[in-house]
Amino acid sequence: MKPSDRNNKISGIIDAAEKSFKRGDYENAALLFQYLTAFFRAFKLGDHRRLFAEKAGESYRRAAEKFKGSARAIILCVRAAEAFHESGKIEMAKACELKAWEYYHMVEDEEFRKGGESIRALKIFGDYLLNNNNFEKAIALYEDAAEKALKYGRHLLAGGLYKDAGDCYQKIGNLEKAAHTNLKAADIYFHCREYFEAAWNYCKASLTFIRLNRMEEALQAAEKAEIACERGEIEIFLRDLSRICRLLSQGLLNEAEENWNRIKMKFNRRYIWLIESSFRAARKTRQNR
Repeated sequence: MKPSDRNNKISGIIDAAEKSFKRGDYENAALLFQYLTAFFRAFKLGDHRRLFAEKAGESYRRAAEKFKGSARAIILCVRAAEAFHESGKIEMAKACELKAWEYYHMVEDEEFRKGGESIRALKIFGDYLLNNNNFEKAIALYEDAAEKALKYGRHLLAGGLYKDAGDCYQKIGNLEKAAHTNLKAADIYFHCREYFEAAWNYCKASLTFIRLNRMEEALQAAEKAEIACERGEIEIFLRDLSRICRLLSQGLLNEAEENWNRIKMKFNRRYIWLIESSFRAARKTRQNR
């Protein structure tokens, strides 16, 4: 596209966004302003990016007011907070977060019966808090959403929410809760026949139990991971990882290390740390015997 054509297109989008805002069509305005924010971000034009991010934030904020007290309002407040963060208006972002909490406490339980979108509002809010390192509040939302998802038969969604909560517990160092929450996620995934996710979460639970020196529970989780791999006919690295978990929980460190060295390069740094910290815990346990 020629620069002149691109400029004409952007001018048209700006005009459409401003008109949508003026007539009170705030959600459409927000989407257009968000597009403009992304455009100027791509071209590294910071002043324009911040300007349209602020306009997107204000549009989302006003849209949320129209849905006051609903799950939809929570989502719109979160989108507003994200946009204000990008614009550099941190106090406005904090105000939108507080408003999202206010709407959260106003939502009637009956609304969550309608379907997954209302429950996903809590996940979206939890993800926002997680991204801003507010782990404990994110956990509260993830677990509340997971319970609601189970209550209304959204089992796969519940599994993902418990997985998210387990990751947050890991981040704040609450290993006990992390292990048990990963087990909850794994059991739900197994029930839903999502065997890859089940095996992965059983492995995470097993590795965490090893760090807690709870070898019997670690072994039980590792065995469940192996069963999930068999059911799902999973032949890739998860079968190896479940075997490593079992060997570590049985104190067979040399065999576990041989297996680990074969698959280590398939993991990102975050999970390498989790697995190798479990090796260190297992070695310490053996030395203390």
